[in-house]
Amino acid sequence: MDNFFQDNLKELASKTSQNELAKKTGFSSASISGYISGKSEPSLKFLLALKEHFGIDIDRFITEKLSNTNVASSSTVDDKFVGNYIVYYYDSSVYKGKASNLSKNTLRYGVISVFKQNSDTKVLASLMKDKENAIILKEKLEDCRNIEEILDVYSKEDTYTGSIESTSTQVFIYIKNTGNNDQGLIILNNPPSNKTYIGGLGTVNSVSRGREHMPCVQFMIISRHILQIPDGEIYNLLALGMAEINVKSETEQLYKLFQNLSENADSLTEYQRLKIFEDSLSNTLLDLIDANMFRFAKVSGMEDDNYYRIIRDEE
Repeated sequence: MDNFFQDNLKELASKTSQNELAKKTGFSSASISGYISGKSEPSLKFLLALKEHFGIDIDRFITEKLSNTNVASSSTVDDKFVGNYIVYYYDSSVYKGKASNLSKNTLRYGVISVFKQNSDTKVLASLMKDKENAIILKEKLEDCRNIEEILDVYSKEDTYTGSIESTSTQVFIYIKNTGNNDQGLIILNNPPSNKTYIGGLGTVNSVSRGREHMPCVQFMIISRHILQIPDGEIYNLLALGMAEINVKSETEQLYKLFQNLSENADSLTEYQRLKIFEDSLSNTLLDLIDANMFRFAKVSGMEDDNYYRIIRDEE
């Protein structure tokens, strides 16, 4: 492992103490001394313990020299995220195996609040079916003058509690509702700016609550401002795009096979020609499915910029 890790760990030990590091991570002082000197390599368990107890960004901690002020706070939350956001997303439970659904049946709303309480940054959220209720809730929260009033507003809602972390490139919002056994992780782009964050397009990783409770990923918009564009447009823009598959070579192969079968029609029965073509088509389709089975949806920079402009227009 690079000397960056040794330097950063030494810096962290000087800010706290080696004994404190050992106590919180569950590793001995001798082990930590070995990590600092480079005589031994740290385990993943040790790195995860550092992240849990000291809030480090593991990637940055081992790949770059961090200053004395941010060595133990590389994943802290900037004040630019504090505020109330309207949420737009899909309710996956209404599909239940159907290929499509109307936007009015599927599009869902909510409010996420990020606020400071003492030295901690906390998250409260409420998700709902009705857009007007989400707007009313956000307006109530905007009128709150202190933390107690925010907590009082949410006490009357079906509330999710959570936390938020940020790195130099991403924002991670974790929310959970123990009452209905629901939880999710929202991942958004972190713009390289200290200006107030106004929202953007990200993904939410959760559990589908339809016919089967299975892992689910979908796009989600959070916006500091209520979007004035039609819900149908939001619905269409939130849809995960289908992966583009190039079938040119496969089409050419099938076309040549069809030509050969036609040219040799006299030497084969109709059943034989049909069977050969059927087997070839089946194998081609299976190969295409196998080659494109592992696909993922990714928020592109263009999509995020597009939503940023839409939200900016509401200011």
